[in-house]
Amino acid sequence: MTDLTPADAQRHQLLASFSALASTYDQLHFLQLCAHRLVELTPLPAGARVLDVATGTGVVALAVARRVGSAGKVVGVDLSPEMLARARQKLALAGLSQVEFREGDAQRLDFPDQSFDVVLCASSLFFVPDMVSALREWRRVLVPGGVVGFSSFGPTFLQPLRQLWEARMSHYGLTPAALPTHRLADPNACRGLLREAGFVRVELCTEQLGYHVPGAQERWADIMAGLEGKPWLQLPPAQRAQAQAEHMAELSGLVTAQGIWVDEPTILAFGRRPAGRLRNVQQGS
Repeated sequence: MTDLTPADAQRHQLLASFSALASTYDQLHFLQLCAHRLVELTPLPAGARVLDVATGTGVVALAVARRVGSAGKVVGVDLSPEMLARARQKLALAGLSQVEFREGDAQRLDFPDQSFDVVLCASSLFFVPDMVSALREWRRVLVPGGVVGFSSFGPTFLQPLRQLWEARMSHYGLTPAALPTHRLADPNACRGLLREAGFVRVELCTEQLGYHVPGAQERWADIMAGLEGKPWLQLPPAQRAQAQAEHMAELSGLVTAQGIWVDEPTILAFGRRPAGRLRNVQQGS
């Protein structure tokens, strides 16, 4: 059996992690909030052809489809068949004929050159092993003048909640789940990445998003719905119960009259493929 390269091993690990999250992924409100904001800020002419990379359960793809209309075309790609199954279920309920979902790798897209007017990626680029390579691949499938957009999170993302939970996991000898948001936590890093990948007219928007959850139980539900909760599953049942009780007590101390604040500083980065203007998608030229 051939040994996996480090990049392939990381890809398989990501696939396993996110496939396991498919049933709870849409419960993570911070991902929904960031995804919709990315769509809101992206120039999306009626009739545009849009690629949603790492589409997950299709949040961005479905929101984009409503913007580009029935004359447009939206394709969502993801590594995980389980995520895509959820996306297709939502698509069937939405009744949008201009959307399709395919298995695909962010760094090796199965599309011809200049296939899309817009490429988007919400809260996922920091998981890709070679981010510059991925962005260059996205540039390849864009028309001249086409738009790329991605989102990331600032350095205080989920703090102090995340630090508190990681400390509780460390107390039990567990390694906290890897959330590589730090790779793109600096707007200058996002800007430099786009320029290194060959994009021009780079624009960044930083926004303080976030929301309150009512209390400790709702924050616990968020932990269990996402990657943060996976290490906890390694504990024996009695220790799980103990760790949960201890963390719920810690969270109760953070409750205010509004609830518990979930901090979501968001970076939204955009660039264009050089040499030419975006084609007139409304006229189909």
